[in-house]
Amino acid sequence: MKNINYMSRWIPIILIGAFILVLFIMPLLFRSQVQSSTTVELDPEQKTCEIFIKIADEENPITLEEYVVGVVAAEMPANFHPEALKAQAIAARTYVLQSTNYGETEIEPTVARQVYYDQTVRQNNWQSAFSENEQKIREAVKSTEGEVIVYNEELITAMFHSMSNGMTESAKNYSGNDLPYLQPVASTDFQYATNYEVTETFTIEEWNAKLGGSFTLSQVDQLKLTRNDTGRVDKVTLKDKVWTGRDFRTLLDLRSTDFNIDVNGETIVVTTEGYGHGVGMSQYGADAMAKQGSSAHHIINHYYKNTKIEKISCSW
Repeated sequence: MKNINYMSRWIPIILIGAFILVLFIMPLLFRSQVQSSTTVELDPEQKTCEIFIKIADEENPITLEEYVVGVVAAEMPANFHPEALKAQAIAARTYVLQSTNYGETEIEPTVARQVYYDQTVRQNNWQSAFSENEQKIREAVKSTEGEVIVYNEELITAMFHSMSNGMTESAKNYSGNDLPYLQPVASTDFQYATNYEVTETFTIEEWNAKLGGSFTLSQVDQLKLTRNDTGRVDKVTLKDKVWTGRDFRTLLDLRSTDFNIDVNGETIVVTTEGYGHGVGMSQYGADAMAKQGSSAHHIINHYYKNTKIEKISCSW
């Protein structure tokens, strides 16, 4: 009886304790389990990537896709075929992510990297055509949102240029760095480009000022050009001076390294074919391919050999 009475005294306390456990502790445990389950179900690769691009001399970073809109508007004519604009968007997105390590470093808005026009500049440039051009370019960027070019699971250096000479240039010829996806390919830019071949003239005084020499017209007439396998000038020899084709192009401010030089009376005539360094995607070539029925992905695969187009994730 003594033991029974002793246990009887504890029964109410045990019941009260159980009630407290059910009323207060169990809901907390249940809520903790729900929170833990929600956290586990979140997949980092399924989250929306918030990548911001820092443009040199600009106060605030902008979103990646807004940056791509500004690059496509600056780098490619808005009247190009929509598939060419899409290809440009994919290349521009790849280039900025690769060169800035996904936005960790800033990028110059110049021809040495990628030109970028903000909305104010676009409005000033396009005037009454702003709404039409803006919509067209935004649609091209939106339809390729997040798409990038990869080779061996790494972002490529997605170089591009305005207009080739019928063949694109290899990275090895251009910089000495051989990249398997930047090899020469055929490009039919000239079918639609109105300024494929351009002629410039120089007096001997202008010529010497640009080259820093004291050459005569007869010496210029004996100038020798050595070409590489894509038809571009690899070396220029004039009297006892030798330049690379790239350096000579820079000194004379020529449109490309595919040029011919002739002396006509008292004038030096330089004729160039194409426009730009020639490496990677030709923009006029992309437009020509698009007008012939090629998709943006086909254009990318043509100019960047053995690459794949993938969606970026947040797990870089």
